[in-house]
Amino acid sequence: MEKREESQSNWSCVTQLLENNSPLKLGRYTGYWFHHTPRRMLHSLSYYKFAAKMIGSGKRVLDVGCNEGLGSYLLSKECGQCDGIDFDQGAVELAQENYPELSFSCEDFLQSDKGPYDALVNFDVIEHIYPENAGAFLGKIADHLSDYGVALIGTPSEISQTFASDVSKRGHVNIYSAERLEKEVKEHFEHCFLFAANDEIVHTGYLPLAHYLIALACRPKR
Repeated sequence: MEKREESQSNWSCVTQLLENNSPLKLGRYTGYWFHHTPRRMLHSLSYYKFAAKMIGSGKRVLDVGCNEGLGSYLLSKECGQCDGIDFDQGAVELAQENYPELSFSCEDFLQSDKGPYDALVNFDVIEHIYPENAGAFLGKIADHLSDYGVALIGTPSEISQTFASDVSKRGHVNIYSAERLEKEVKEHFEHCFLFAANDEIVHTGYLPLAHYLIALACRPKR
């Protein structure tokens, strides 16, 4: 029988297993969430988990608006491969530093020619794009996908703006209702399935009361 060390617990073996793991750095976005609205991080990761389950394993995924890469990392673990793209140089550099096994690029998505991908994920971006450019943005999403590719597009709902912070409101120039999101997505995809989210729970409940909207778009139109 193995002799126990003279200690109150066996926690030392756990710390030894953790020694080879590099610590992650928080950037200004994730750092702000943890300091001011830590629940926001939980909500964001729940959307990425939902996306990963909808996409499935063995897929090549593009995360548009990847920010500091935490969601991209989750997608890579669940789906197989995930590349990230964002036009914030600092966020992309931090993502690449934290997750060197992934590929991140700093560029304007509207000028990108990556793909085709099996799936594309885009959370919390389209509300920052002026309405007159939203059609081109959705068309670019469709262009980056294979013929049977899927896209998951998430954005705060109209009702959420009642409770949004000043920081959020300043950047939110293109807020969607469920009806408008479905209509515009269907201009570029054959099928659109709408989901609602309240806090970290993604569901198919009453859309007008959803805090967050997620469109699952299938079969890009050519």
